[in-house]
Amino acid sequence: MPSTKTPLRYPGGKSQLTAFVEHTIKLNNIENAIYCEPFSGGAGVAISLLLGGKVNSIILNDLDTAVYSIWYAILNDTERFLHEIDTVDLSISTWHQQRNIYDLMRNHKDYSFELAFAAFFLNRTNRSGIITGGPIGGMEQAGPYKLDCRFNKETLSSKIRAIAEYRNNIELHNLDAIDLIKKFLHQQPNDKLFIFFDPPYYQQGKNLYKDSFNDETHQQLAMVINTLRDYHWIITYDDSPKIEQIYGTDNTVMRYTLQYMATNKRREQELFFHSPITQIESFGKVQFM
Repeated sequence: MPSTKTPLRYPGGKSQLTAFVEHTIKLNNIENAIYCEPFSGGAGVAISLLLGGKVNSIILNDLDTAVYSIWYAILNDTERFLHEIDTVDLSISTWHQQRNIYDLMRNHKDYSFELAFAAFFLNRTNRSGIITGGPIGGMEQAGPYKLDCRFNKETLSSKIRAIAEYRNNIELHNLDAIDLIKKFLHQQPNDKLFIFFDPPYYQQGKNLYKDSFNDETHQQLAMVINTLRDYHWIITYDDSPKIEQIYGTDNTVMRYTLQYMATNKRREQELFFHSPITQIESFGKVQFM
């Protein structure tokens, strides 16, 4: 299993694209880059680029208050968060407690430390990191892998400490991606900003993410993204005729393959779009068809 610098597991996470994104930033001669993920989730690419010194700063955003709360706790309640990780009992009893906290607070609009830890605990102990999923090993813990197999306390604490040291280089938001673009991204220097849009899947998003999209939302997002034509950005999507129709009118349609672990180990062909000013070429694991 590839090692990542993020402490979160994420269905459909794009950590495998890190080398490709780094190469693309270099290809476009962006120095002291400000890297942005409007749908951050586990932020695997962002954290790897920042901690590796490949970008100057990152902008993270997630509309899901639980995910936002995890990142806020890591950056601003670091020691308390680390204490919870160090002392938590990794048991099915604790899993039920944390699941109850999550279910009660998941729709809250403001930061909550309790929600942050509950969501983090479920992310690390559930199958494929799906927060609303079931525990690894099942309720009876009869499977070959148990609840704690993805919860190495020492490793997680080390990752969190490393990220927290860069808190001054991380800007965090809890906004709808469209609002993020309108309120913040248009104010960024277009010669520094690089944006990686990874919206909820068109076909499976409703099964994986709390804040999934419908056709209208996908169309609205595309319209607003296309106002950033003088900025460097890329978009990845599941290969859907509807998404190809929505984005293909104004952008070049490209395809590549990527391996996922969310349910079964499989390779999926995905859609890829980029802004007119962004140069793109195959690199590493990303080979365009």
